[in-house]
Amino acid sequence: MTKLLGSLALTAMTLALTPRAALADDVDTIRGSFAVAFSSTPNAGNVAYCGGTALPTAVEAHGDGYSTLGPLSFSLQKTSGGGLFHGCLTLTAPNGDVLTATYDAQGNSPNANHFSSANGKLTFTGGTGQFSGARGNAEFTAVFVQFYPLSSFVGGTSAPLQGMAFYLVEGTVSTHE
Repeated sequence: MTKLLGSLALTAMTLALTPRAALADDVDTIRGSFAVAFSSTPNAGNVAYCGGTALPTAVEAHGDGYSTLGPLSFSLQKTSGGGLFHGCLTLTAPNGDVLTATYDAQGNSPNANHFSSANGKLTFTGGTGQFSGARGNAEFTAVFVQFYPLSSFVGGTSAPLQGMAFYLVEGTVSTHE
């Protein structure tokens, strides 16, 4: 019994002293919510993000939120058209560490009060600092509303379409250094 306990103690100390990089990937659950403001314009330059297709509308969104990984700012560049969205998402921690992801979504029809929704997937593609080498996936839902569409390019002016979006995200992120 003493030999067994000694062996278990030695194994526990060895694992405790093993550098993090030598262990299996660290897998974290990411659950979070984010509030963002967005601006949308016609994609006159046929811009595409993260290897996607140049869809008819270019969208930029910025905001912040809180997740199981801590507070994160949210920066998204995507194109949209025909109910599809594709782009690049950057989540930034207060210390400057960055988590990057490819963003894909399918939009749903607006409700009677003009709130729209979308469901999608984030594919984590890397990062810096604590997110170095990040890989994984997360599902998200988004609810958004557009402000004053008739005074934007939709109404025939050159002004961007603006609005707010609210995201719920849940998935896993694997990091290794």
